[in-house]
Amino acid sequence: MNVIQLPCPEAMFFGIRRREITKDQLDHPAYRRFCRKIFTPYADLIEDFAAGGAKIRILGVPKSPSCGVEITSVGGEPGKVKEFHHTHVEGSGVFIEEIKEELGKRGVVFEIEDARRERN
Repeated sequence: MNVIQLPCPEAMFFGIRRREITKDQLDHPAYRRFCRKIFTPYADLIEDFAAGGAKIRILGVPKSPSCGVEITSVGGEPGKVKEFHHTHVEGSGVFIEEIKEELGKRGVVFEIEDARRERN
């Protein structure tokens, strides 16, 4: 079994000390282009693994505006500093949408879901 850790696009784009952000605020051409750019070498690797018979399974980060698979966050008011309101809705984050699109174009068969936290 091989594990490939994908980068956090938000941390790379905005830095570690960023403010909370939602999918609505990330969903613009520059951020999508950035996500495609950083995913391309990983897509090449994943495509190669799949061609060799590997089963591809992608785990997302629940509620993430970039990496959520089943649930993402929306809302927020651009420029508002003191309060931040958002809602969780069904759907994928921006990075996950770009991943699905790229692997789909390449004909890569894969499973995808949000990671589940183990409970004691």
